Amino acid sequence: MATDTPVSELVPQLSRVGLRPDARLVERIVAHGADGRRALLTLATSVAALHDELPAALGPLHALRLLGELPDVEIIGPLLAVLPVPIRHREDVPPRLYGTEVLQIIGRIGAPAVPVLWAHADDPATSEMARSAAISALSYVATRAPELREEVLAEARRRLEHETDMARTTGLVTVLAELGDAESYRAVMAAYRAGRVDQRQAPAATARQFLLGGGRRDLNCVNHPLFERYDHHGPHLRPTEDPDLD
Repeated sequence: MATDTPVSELVPQLSRVGLRPDARLVERIVAHGADGRRALLTLATSVAALHDELPAALGPLHALRLLGELPDVEIIGPLLAVLPVPIRHREDVPPRLYGTEVLQIIGRIGAPAVPVLWAHADDPATSEMARSAAISALSYVATRAPELREEVLAEARRRLEHETDMARTTGLVTVLAELGDAESYRAVMAAYRAGRVDQRQAPAATARQFLLGGGRRDLNCVNHPLFERYDHHGPHLRPTEDPDLD
Protein backbone atom coordinates (compact mmCIF):
# COMPACT_ATOMS: atom_id res chain seq x y z
CA MET A 1 0.00 0.00 0.00
CA ALA A 2 1.29 3.45 -0.89
CA THR A 3 2.39 5.64 2.00
CA ASP A 4 3.01 8.80 0.00
CA THR A 5 1.01 11.02 2.38
CA PRO A 6 3.22 11.84 5.39
CA VAL A 7 1.99 10.33 8.63
CA SER A 8 2.37 13.78 10.16
CA GLU A 9 -0.59 14.81 7.98
CA LEU A 10 -2.65 11.66 8.52
CA VAL A 11 -2.66 11.30 12.31
CA PRO A 12 -3.96 14.85 13.04
CA GLN A 13 -7.05 13.92 11.02
CA LEU A 14 -8.06 11.66 13.93
CA SER A 15 -8.97 14.79 15.88
CA ARG A 16 -11.45 15.78 13.20
CA VAL A 17 -13.15 12.52 12.14
CA GLY A 18 -15.88 12.37 14.78
CA LEU A 19 -17.10 9.13 16.35
CA ARG A 20 -14.81 6.77 14.43
CA PRO A 21 -12.17 6.96 11.70
CA ASP A 22 -12.94 5.37 8.36
CA ALA A 23 -11.16 2.23 7.26
CA ARG A 24 -9.16 4.01 4.56
CA LEU A 25 -7.59 6.47 7.02
CA VAL A 26 -6.77 3.63 9.41
CA GLU A 27 -5.11 1.61 6.64
CA ARG A 28 -3.01 4.58 5.55
CA ILE A 29 -1.78 5.27 9.08
CA VAL A 30 -1.05 1.62 9.88
CA ALA A 31 0.85 1.26 6.59
CA HIS A 32 3.48 3.63 8.00
CA GLY A 33 4.45 1.00 10.59
CA ALA A 34 6.83 2.25 13.26
CA ASP A 35 6.53 5.85 12.07
CA GLY A 36 2.78 5.58 12.35
CA ARG A 37 3.10 4.16 15.85
CA ARG A 38 5.27 7.03 17.02
CA ALA A 39 2.91 9.63 15.57
CA LEU A 40 -0.08 7.88 17.14
CA LEU A 41 1.69 7.73 20.49
CA THR A 42 2.22 11.48 20.45
CA LEU A 43 -1.51 12.08 19.97
CA ALA A 44 -2.54 9.28 22.34
CA THR A 45 -0.52 10.78 25.18
CA SER A 46 -1.94 14.28 24.63
CA VAL A 47 -4.55 13.48 27.25
CA ALA A 48 -5.41 17.10 28.04
CA ALA A 49 -7.17 17.14 24.67
CA LEU A 50 -9.66 14.56 25.98
CA HIS A 51 -11.39 17.51 27.66
CA ASP A 52 -11.58 19.64 24.50
CA GLU A 53 -14.75 20.16 22.52
CA LEU A 54 -15.88 17.39 20.19
CA PRO A 55 -14.61 16.10 17.83
CA ALA A 56 -11.09 17.05 19.01
CA ALA A 57 -11.67 15.35 22.36
CA LEU A 58 -11.86 11.99 20.59
CA GLY A 59 -8.47 12.34 18.88
CA PRO A 60 -6.38 10.78 21.69
CA LEU A 61 -8.90 7.93 22.06
CA HIS A 62 -8.77 7.14 18.34
CA ALA A 63 -4.96 7.22 18.46
CA LEU A 64 -4.90 4.94 21.52
CA ARG A 65 -7.11 2.41 19.81
CA LEU A 66 -5.02 2.47 16.64
CA LEU A 67 -1.94 1.71 18.75
CA GLY A 68 -3.61 -1.62 19.44
CA GLU A 69 -3.17 -2.39 15.74
CA LEU A 70 0.57 -1.60 15.94
CA PRO A 71 1.50 -3.23 19.27
CA ASP A 72 5.03 -2.72 20.54
CA VAL A 73 6.69 -2.40 23.94
CA GLU A 74 7.73 1.19 23.13
CA ILE A 75 4.21 2.39 23.91
CA ILE A 76 4.17 1.03 27.47
CA GLY A 77 6.15 3.68 29.35
CA PRO A 78 4.49 6.71 27.74
CA LEU A 79 0.98 5.31 28.24
CA LEU A 80 1.61 4.44 31.88
CA ALA A 81 3.03 7.92 32.45
CA VAL A 82 -0.27 9.66 31.60
CA LEU A 83 -2.24 7.79 34.26
CA PRO A 84 -4.54 8.56 35.94
CA VAL A 85 -6.61 10.33 33.32
CA PRO A 86 -8.90 12.84 35.08
CA ILE A 87 -12.63 12.22 34.69
CA ARG A 88 -14.45 15.38 35.71
CA HIS A 89 -18.06 14.21 35.57
CA ARG A 90 -20.25 11.27 34.59
CA GLU A 91 -20.72 12.46 31.01
CA ASP A 92 -16.98 12.86 30.42
CA VAL A 93 -17.06 10.14 27.78
CA PRO A 94 -13.68 10.43 25.98
CA PRO A 95 -11.53 10.28 29.14
CA ARG A 96 -13.75 7.58 30.64
CA LEU A 97 -13.31 5.36 27.58
CA TYR A 98 -9.59 6.14 27.44
CA GLY A 99 -9.10 5.19 31.09
CA THR A 100 -11.05 1.97 30.58
CA GLU A 101 -9.08 0.88 27.52
CA VAL A 102 -5.48 2.02 28.02
CA LEU A 103 -4.43 -1.17 29.83
CA GLN A 104 -6.25 -3.24 27.21
CA ILE A 105 -4.16 -1.63 24.49
CA ILE A 106 -0.99 -2.43 26.44
CA GLY A 107 -2.29 -5.98 26.89
CA ARG A 108 -2.53 -6.42 23.11
CA ILE A 109 1.29 -6.45 22.98
CA GLY A 110 1.23 -9.95 24.47
CA ALA A 111 4.32 -11.82 25.69
CA PRO A 112 6.94 -9.12 24.98
CA ALA A 113 5.14 -6.81 27.42
CA VAL A 114 5.70 -9.05 30.46
CA PRO A 115 9.31 -8.21 31.38
CA VAL A 116 8.78 -4.56 30.50
CA LEU A 117 5.75 -4.28 32.77
CA TRP A 118 7.54 -5.92 35.71
CA ALA A 119 10.48 -3.56 35.13
CA HIS A 120 8.19 -0.51 35.28
CA ALA A 121 6.60 -1.88 38.44
CA ASP A 122 10.04 -2.19 40.05
CA ASP A 123 11.35 1.20 38.93
CA PRO A 124 11.46 3.58 41.94
CA ALA A 125 11.32 6.55 39.56
CA THR A 126 7.89 5.43 38.32
CA SER A 127 4.81 7.00 39.90
CA GLU A 128 2.67 4.99 42.30
CA MET A 129 -0.20 4.88 39.82
CA ALA A 130 2.08 3.68 37.02
CA ARG A 131 3.61 0.95 39.23
CA SER A 132 0.18 -0.37 40.10
CA ALA A 133 -1.11 -0.05 36.53
CA ALA A 134 1.94 -1.82 35.09
CA ILE A 135 1.13 -4.90 37.14
CA SER A 136 -2.62 -4.63 36.55
CA ALA A 137 -2.01 -4.64 32.78
CA LEU A 138 -0.71 -8.19 33.12
CA SER A 139 -4.32 -9.37 33.52
CA TYR A 140 -4.90 -8.30 29.93
CA VAL A 141 -1.57 -9.67 28.72
CA ALA A 142 -2.42 -13.08 30.20
CA THR A 143 -5.83 -12.94 28.51
CA ARG A 144 -4.35 -11.94 25.16
CA ALA A 145 -1.69 -14.65 25.47
CA PRO A 146 -3.33 -17.35 27.66
CA GLU A 147 -0.21 -19.50 27.56
CA LEU A 148 1.30 -16.91 29.92
CA ARG A 149 -1.47 -17.13 32.51
CA GLU A 150 0.24 -19.55 34.90
CA GLU A 151 3.57 -17.73 34.61
CA VAL A 152 1.94 -14.40 35.47
CA LEU A 153 -0.03 -15.88 38.35
CA ALA A 154 2.99 -17.65 39.81
CA GLU A 155 5.07 -14.47 39.79
CA ALA A 156 2.21 -12.43 41.28
CA ARG A 157 1.76 -14.96 44.10
CA ARG A 158 5.49 -14.99 44.79
CA ARG A 159 5.72 -11.23 44.93
CA LEU A 160 2.60 -10.74 47.07
CA GLU A 161 4.09 -12.81 49.87
CA HIS A 162 6.80 -10.24 50.65
CA GLU A 163 5.71 -7.02 48.89
CA THR A 164 5.64 -3.89 51.07
CA ASP A 165 5.03 -1.21 48.45
CA MET A 166 1.30 -0.39 48.47
CA ALA A 167 1.15 0.50 44.76
CA ARG A 168 2.70 -2.82 43.75
CA THR A 169 0.58 -4.77 46.25
CA THR A 170 -2.53 -3.15 44.80
CA GLY A 171 -1.47 -4.22 41.32
CA LEU A 172 -0.71 -7.75 42.47
CA VAL A 173 -4.06 -8.34 44.16
CA THR A 174 -5.75 -6.86 41.08
CA VAL A 175 -4.07 -9.37 38.77
CA LEU A 176 -4.76 -12.33 41.04
CA ALA A 177 -8.39 -11.31 41.51
CA GLU A 178 -9.14 -10.39 37.88
CA LEU A 179 -7.68 -13.66 36.65
CA GLY A 180 -9.86 -15.52 39.17
CA ASP A 181 -6.99 -17.17 41.07
CA ALA A 182 -9.09 -18.71 43.85
CA GLU A 183 -6.10 -20.34 45.51
CA SER A 184 -4.77 -16.86 46.30
CA TYR A 185 -7.93 -15.89 48.19
CA ARG A 186 -6.47 -16.14 51.68
CA ALA A 187 -3.24 -14.32 50.76
CA VAL A 188 -5.14 -11.53 49.03
CA MET A 189 -7.59 -11.03 51.91
CA ALA A 190 -4.66 -11.04 54.34
CA ALA A 191 -3.09 -8.20 52.37
CA TYR A 192 -6.32 -6.21 52.72
CA ARG A 193 -6.53 -6.87 56.46
CA ALA A 194 -2.93 -5.71 56.86
CA GLY A 195 -3.73 -2.40 55.13
CA ARG A 196 -1.34 -3.13 52.25
CA VAL A 197 -3.86 -2.45 49.45
CA ASP A 198 -5.24 0.87 48.22
CA GLN A 199 -8.97 0.17 48.40
CA ARG A 200 -9.80 3.29 46.41
CA GLN A 201 -8.26 1.54 43.40
CA ALA A 202 -9.07 -2.06 44.30
CA PRO A 203 -11.99 -2.47 46.75
CA ALA A 204 -11.87 -5.65 48.80
CA ALA A 205 -15.45 -6.54 47.89
CA THR A 206 -14.61 -6.46 44.19
CA ALA A 207 -11.49 -8.56 44.68
CA ARG A 208 -13.50 -11.12 46.67
CA GLN A 209 -16.14 -11.29 43.95
CA PHE A 210 -13.56 -11.89 41.21
CA LEU A 211 -11.55 -14.43 43.20
CA LEU A 212 -14.58 -16.55 44.03
CA GLY A 213 -16.51 -15.93 40.82
CA GLY A 214 -14.01 -16.95 38.15
CA GLY A 215 -12.38 -13.61 37.46
CA ARG A 216 -13.24 -10.43 35.61
CA ARG A 217 -15.52 -11.14 32.68
CA ASP A 218 -14.60 -8.20 30.48
CA LEU A 219 -10.89 -9.03 30.25
CA ASN A 220 -11.68 -10.50 26.83
CA CYS A 221 -12.20 -6.97 25.54
CA VAL A 222 -8.42 -6.98 25.01
CA ASN A 223 -9.07 -9.19 21.99
CA HIS A 224 -11.40 -6.76 20.23
CA PRO A 225 -9.88 -5.58 16.93
CA LEU A 226 -10.23 -1.91 16.14
CA PHE A 227 -13.72 -1.60 14.68
CA GLU A 228 -15.21 -4.18 17.06
CA ARG A 229 -13.90 -1.91 19.80
CA TYR A 230 -16.02 0.93 18.44
CA ASP A 231 -19.04 -1.37 18.07
CA HIS A 232 -18.79 -2.66 21.66
CA HIS A 233 -17.52 0.39 23.54
CA GLY A 234 -18.65 3.38 21.51
CA PRO A 235 -18.72 6.30 21.62
CA HIS A 236 -22.27 6.23 20.30
CA LEU A 237 -24.33 9.15 19.06
CA ARG A 238 -27.16 10.19 21.36
CA PRO A 239 -30.36 11.75 19.99
CA THR A 240 -29.45 15.20 21.37
CA GLU A 241 -25.98 15.25 19.84
CA ASP A 242 -24.86 16.81 16.58
CA PRO A 243 -25.49 14.34 13.71
CA ASP A 244 -22.42 15.75 11.95
CA LEU A 245 -20.32 13.74 14.43
CA ASP A 246 -21.66 10.45 13.08
